[in-house]
Amino acid sequence: MSNTQILRRLLAFMRPLRSVMLLSVSARTIKLTMQAALIALAAAGVARFVAEPGSAAITGIALGLVACAFALGLSNYVETYTGHYVAFRLLAMLRNEFYDRMEPLAPAGTAALRSGDAVSRVMNDCERIEPFYAHTIAPVITSFFVPAILLAFLGHWYSMTYVWTLLPFMLVMVIVLPVVTALSGGRGSETWRHAQGEVSAFLTDSLQGIRDTVAFGHGERRRRQAWDIGVRLKKGQDALMRADAVQRGVTECVVAAAAVAVLWVSWDLYLAGIIEPLRDIPVVVAIAITGFNAAQGLNNVVGDFQVSIVSARRLFALMDQKPTVTDLVSRSPPLADASIALRNVSFTYGDKGSGAQVVLRNISFEVAAGRHVALVGTSGAGKSTVANLLLRFWDANEGQVLVGGRSVRDYTLEALRGHIGVVSQRNYTFNTTIRENILMGRPGATGAQVDEAVRRAHLKGWIDSLPQGLDTQVGEMGGRISGGQRQRIAIARALLKDAPILVLDEATSSLDVESEREVNAAIRELSTGRTTLTIAHRLSTVLNADEILVLEHGGIVERGRHADLLARGGVYARIFALQRDEVDTHAAAASPSPA
Repeated sequence: MSNTQILRRLLAFMRPLRSVMLLSVSARTIKLTMQAALIALAAAGVARFVAEPGSAAITGIALGLVACAFALGLSNYVETYTGHYVAFRLLAMLRNEFYDRMEPLAPAGTAALRSGDAVSRVMNDCERIEPFYAHTIAPVITSFFVPAILLAFLGHWYSMTYVWTLLPFMLVMVIVLPVVTALSGGRGSETWRHAQGEVSAFLTDSLQGIRDTVAFGHGERRRRQAWDIGVRLKKGQDALMRADAVQRGVTECVVAAAAVAVLWVSWDLYLAGIIEPLRDIPVVVAIAITGFNAAQGLNNVVGDFQVSIVSARRLFALMDQKPTVTDLVSRSPPLADASIALRNVSFTYGDKGSGAQVVLRNISFEVAAGRHVALVGTSGAGKSTVANLLLRFWDANEGQVLVGGRSVRDYTLEALRGHIGVVSQRNYTFNTTIRENILMGRPGATGAQVDEAVRRAHLKGWIDSLPQGLDTQVGEMGGRISGGQRQRIAIARALLKDAPILVLDEATSSLDVESEREVNAAIRELSTGRTTLTIAHRLSTVLNADEILVLEHGGIVERGRHADLLARGGVYARIFALQRDEVDTHAAAASPSPA
């Protein structure tokens, strides 16, 4: 996306508040004009006092100074308030739109996104866009408009010679110098913003993984990586600072040269009898210098403008991604029953033409309403992919995925996912209270409904032992509670949702034996009366399933009940034997040795 396209998009985003921005520009125009008037009147007052100490005109000049000062203060307040009002309202709107655009991308479009970089984009990049609205638009417009007003005043009341003298210097200030500054600092601003995103992502990874970093003695390498990112950040900052230093130095030279030129032509105008030195020259010089102050506003915002454009490009790059799946209907049919079916489904993550591995190959199975079917197999067999297709995180490349006898594409995404409760291996626990985490299942649930979900999830005894009960904070990523407690909170969440279809995706795979026993008790309570699809690596969790499907290399190689599959001596029996040997080995290792 080009800078011009980004600029147009930022301006279009401002459309609902353009009247407020117009007020801000008008207030800034008045403010800068009053600044010029204030200095010019002060110079005129001093000159008149020196020439005629008792002149009555001095009283009028003093009253004019008071009026200008009042107008200056009022316009400065209006400009500041309206400019920041527009900026902060638009930033809130931009963040909301960012979230609205990101949510449909998950999980397919966000799988490769580093969370620290995403946070940097939505927070830091949004903040860097704020100066565009608050400190760029009004200064850019007034940097052309106010100098034109002041030059017109000088030409009308004094001499057009001043206009032709100052105009080249003004053009250098408002056209040449901003272009030079932009070219010299443009690459630095992009390097700087990208490096800031890397810093945020790196710090997020470092803080979340600090235990492993310390445990494995990885600290020195992480420090070197942080230093390298800091070097890239400094390079971008250096380029921006060099451009700013050049701009400020050239500005001072241009203003000084313009002042000398004004004094030079003033001498000729005095000799021609057009002006009076003591009365007119101080006023002309004062107006000329304040005119350059107004023009200098454009140069002062070049750096902020460049950073805003780079930040907007980073933000829009995420927002403009196309969701992998979208609603194909505007209304959903009622759910006829809680059955699940896959018919000749094949699926590949990514582009099939890029040599990507096929995950599912022409698989078919059905789960009747109220029945319990398990998918088992080794890691990478495609088990979790079935859940992803059922929830329409991705769409199957071939075949049909059915819920309630209808294609999942016949439902809106919200309705489809409302029919399905999920308890996975990595349920996210938000950094808030136990109550708020459970209420994700049904935000409007009553206290009694939450208590019932807690009881059925086998959480009541533990929660009653906590001083703050349900209002206990769980910490970032649930760091203050155990894995088993996190899983049972997820089960309580699913109980509260009360969806007719339940997907258990490796719900106990990362738990110890005791925690697994407690979670399994809660799962039995959760799955009662529901259509249940269990995805498991541990076969101990699927022994009582109505049917077990064994996946290998993306296809169903066996199906049946536990005893039947063991009797066949196939893939299922081999996996079961390996897991039983593993359990026996761990038990032997844990038992005390004989004295």
